[in-house]
Amino acid sequence: MSKKNDNTPLYDEVMRGVFTIQQSSDSVKGSLIRNRTFMFFIASMIFTSLTTPMYMLIESWYVVDYLHMPTMLGIVLMVTAIPRVILMTVGGVLSDRFSKTKIMFLSDFIRFLLLISMAVLFAQGLLTFGVLLVFAALFGILEAFYWPASSSIIPTLVAPEQLGTANSLNVIIQQLGMFAGPAVAGLILTFGSFQLSFIVLGLLLLIGAICLFLVRESRQRPADRRESMLFEMGEGFRYISRDPFKLSIIVTVGIASFFISGPVSVAFPTLVKEVFQGTAMDLTYLQVSFAAGSILGGLMLVVLRQKGNMTLRAYAAFVLLCLGIVGMGSVDQLLYAIIISGCAGMISAYANMLLLTVFQLSLDQDKLGRGMSVFTIASTGLYPLSTGLVPVLLGSGWSISEILRISGMVAGGFLLIVILSVRALHSPSAGASLNTED
Repeated sequence: MSKKNDNTPLYDEVMRGVFTIQQSSDSVKGSLIRNRTFMFFIASMIFTSLTTPMYMLIESWYVVDYLHMPTMLGIVLMVTAIPRVILMTVGGVLSDRFSKTKIMFLSDFIRFLLLISMAVLFAQGLLTFGVLLVFAALFGILEAFYWPASSSIIPTLVAPEQLGTANSLNVIIQQLGMFAGPAVAGLILTFGSFQLSFIVLGLLLLIGAICLFLVRESRQRPADRRESMLFEMGEGFRYISRDPFKLSIIVTVGIASFFISGPVSVAFPTLVKEVFQGTAMDLTYLQVSFAAGSILGGLMLVVLRQKGNMTLRAYAAFVLLCLGIVGMGSVDQLLYAIIISGCAGMISAYANMLLLTVFQLSLDQDKLGRGMSVFTIASTGLYPLSTGLVPVLLGSGWSISEILRISGMVAGGFLLIVILSVRALHSPSAGASLNTED
């Protein structure tokens, strides 16, 4: 690492470890495989990543098919999502105060007990709509504690130069879970029953919890400061807001969530129906293309050697993604849409993992949980608002193609403003590299 310059501001010194990572991919991958603690964590994520998309599909189909209440499905989904967003900062504070593995273990194990309870209540005919709402809220609350801990634990399990590869492996597994989870749930519901689906889902969480029991956080946490919970929640936001670099990343993921993730999630089925006059299989092609691209984007970070200014590279990828969204709103043939969808998935995963890695590296060790909870809120908090706004615009006479084009252009414009206005993104220390020294 470069020799310290006494005239260099402390902020730039901190940024030296954030912008660039030069690493040998072979040695990093090999050392990660030998890291038994990290591999137990990955094993846990393999099972847990299946559960959220499985639960959402089973819950939705239960309301529509078994309870015959399709008009109430939105309420169930909101009851699941709102507690998760509201309590995310509490989960971040707890993950800074207590063991992240224990929080994740308890979340998985309690959800296992809830699912077994749902199976028993279903067998007795007592799983009514009101009872389902209670379980939906409990699931949302438990996930609010799980995800800040899971997103902030990786820096405590691996060396800094391994963080990009570790994050990439994690996101590949989560993308595979998002792809395979609904398929597994659909097969169980087709050839089994709701009761069996609850039991299988609970067993997956139990196996994930057992794997977490074998994970050991290797780094010692600093002595706890016993401030009030409310103070530490506010401290997380103040910690981010005082740093232009961290704040710019939070703004960026918020922009991506509102202008890209939300519209795209609504766009796929609407494009297939209104623009391409396609079938459910055509929708599957689009979704599979995006998922496959996301996996490829994660693999790029595992295989390719990362060097140079990772932050600016992530922003450049996001701007390219915005152009892809504009392109998605400009095509009228399914084949072109499938190609753009695959490229968008690849660029999105690549950009998100780069930005997540530099954000994690910029956080102080004792604020990982709170910092990542703010990151998660920014990346998911505006998503429900965006997905709710798109149908309103469609009902007002806008076409889905117009919405995609305008969303892509507005998001790209905002990102260019961030790149040009935040000095930290162009810091001279961006040329430094982060290496472990023997």
